Amino acid sequence: MLNALDRNSLQPVSAQWLRAIGPDGAEKETLAQSVYQRLKDDIVELRMPPGQRYSEQSLAASLGVSRTPLRFALHVLAHEGYLNRLEGHSSWQVKPLDLDYYEDLYDFRLSIELLAIRRLCTREVSAELEPLCAFWRVPVAARVLDGKTVARADEVFHSTLVSLAGNREMLRTFEELTERIRIIRRLDFITPDRIAAAFDEHAEIIQRLLARDAAGAERLLSAHIQASRAAIREITLHRLALASARSDGAQQR
Repeated sequence: MLNALDRNSLQPVSAQWLRAIGPDGAEKETLAQSVYQRLKDDIVELRMPPGQRYSEQSLAASLGVSRTPLRFALHVLAHEGYLNRLEGHSSWQVKPLDLDYYEDLYDFRLSIELLAIRRLCTREVSAELEPLCAFWRVPVAARVLDGKTVARADEVFHSTLVSLAGNREMLRTFEELTERIRIIRRLDFITPDRIAAAFDEHAEIIQRLLARDAAGAERLLSAHIQASRAAIREITLHRLALASARSDGAQQR
């Protein structure tokens, strides 16, 4: 069911850099993309803790690749805001998490989505919302419980609302926000109670949109995002503490 919701527009815009690897092409492109995805997953899952430094030599050795595809991947991740390149060294730092910065992004995101909802409720959108209904408005027994799948569907849900508002610049800005907050947003879907809440809250928002109840939809969306933000902050702090403890333990050994 999630395949029906998939949107190419949610792919990172800078991932196109990985396609510009040279005329001898496909194999290097695939390898660079693979390295990029592996590193990004490690950063997002906090297996590479924020603030930690890595040399290109150690990364290349641990991934079993040469410096060329590694450097392409590292530059893309730096462009996306996940890494800092250290001056004068062939080394990189996982960008430290600034939770206040993410709070600002969430405020911006909420403003865009509330504007989108006001626009949606001025017209009939039931047909356009059918793919979202097919995923979120299902019996409890039919709900998807895999956190990564739900996180992906959550991104598509919110991006769809903004897309249906019909403003391309607003959608472009929203997709950039989505990419920037993904590193912490996924943490909202690692516990069964948060996954259950996501289904309940998305279904209620859809119901208000179908009824063209702008005030009700705005109220529910605001509460949904605020609850998500609070849960993410708590989980992030806990995960950061665990990641730091693992890193300290590894260094002591």
